[in-house]
Amino acid sequence: MKRTAITDKITYVEPDSMANFSSCAGIIVQSKKKVFIDMNMGPEETPVLLEQEAPDAAIITHYHLDHSIWTRYVNTHSEAIVFIPEKEAPYLTSLDFVIEQTAGPFGMAEKWKDFVVNHLGYRPLEVYECYNEKTCLTDMMPEMVIVETPGHSPSHTSFYFPDEKILFSGDMGLDRFGPWYGWSDCSIKQIVESILRLDGMNVNWVLTSHGGLYKKAIGSAWAAGIQTILQREERILKKLEAGISKQKIIQQGVFFLDKEKTPEPMRSFLNMWDTAMYTHHVSLIHEGGLIKFFPQILGMPKLMPST
Repeated sequence: MKRTAITDKITYVEPDSMANFSSCAGIIVQSKKKVFIDMNMGPEETPVLLEQEAPDAAIITHYHLDHSIWTRYVNTHSEAIVFIPEKEAPYLTSLDFVIEQTAGPFGMAEKWKDFVVNHLGYRPLEVYECYNEKTCLTDMMPEMVIVETPGHSPSHTSFYFPDEKILFSGDMGLDRFGPWYGWSDCSIKQIVESILRLDGMNVNWVLTSHGGLYKKAIGSAWAAGIQTILQREERILKKLEAGISKQKIIQQGVFFLDKEKTPEPMRSFLNMWDTAMYTHHVSLIHEGGLIKFFPQILGMPKLMPST
């Protein structure tokens, strides 16, 4: 893993690999108490890290497996309290619920269940506390502000440190792939609303789960995420107008390209997620498109309609 000291209190930690939903980047905050946020370094390194660092609390930004699966180690390898988003507790505490709300509507329940249980080791959480934007954690981190940023998941959360103008943005799409909304419970509108909310904050550093660190051109990075969504919408609209079928558009890729080269079961999962993202876009197109709801985004840095 790679550690980057941002301040004397905040350390950004990146795993060696993020393949197959096994890990994500996170932060260690040493304030009144030591707190891990999204510190999933993978099944081998996470238990060792928990024992070495002995955190007092372990917080996750949202329920997606690469961000939450590490919590199963917390109770056995540390004394830390696990904090989860209040609205997403059912996903983290019930296998049946998470399968029904994710892969179930796509007819992929059994294949996804086998993958998350037998490959990733999903286990329902039993000991935890819930948080929301109004939760007070001053006994642990008085300098931290909880910021609800839904869309990527129902209550995805970011964390802001105003004294140092540092934002841990979690999965807000600040990476080369752009925002992801591949489950039915995702929302393109909410993602854009969340990006605009974060873009309006006074930030010098953005620490991300999958896109590294941002210290310069932060506004342009947020604009690029929205531009990616807009470009996907425009591509889908043009293909529909050209008479290309839903099946063909999904096969060509909304988010995931060259899916046919991917072995099973992952190929089926990629098709499932592209199907969901296609559906989100078509629903939004039928409502008038992204610009109808967010005309102000055309004023963001370098954000212009595609040609």
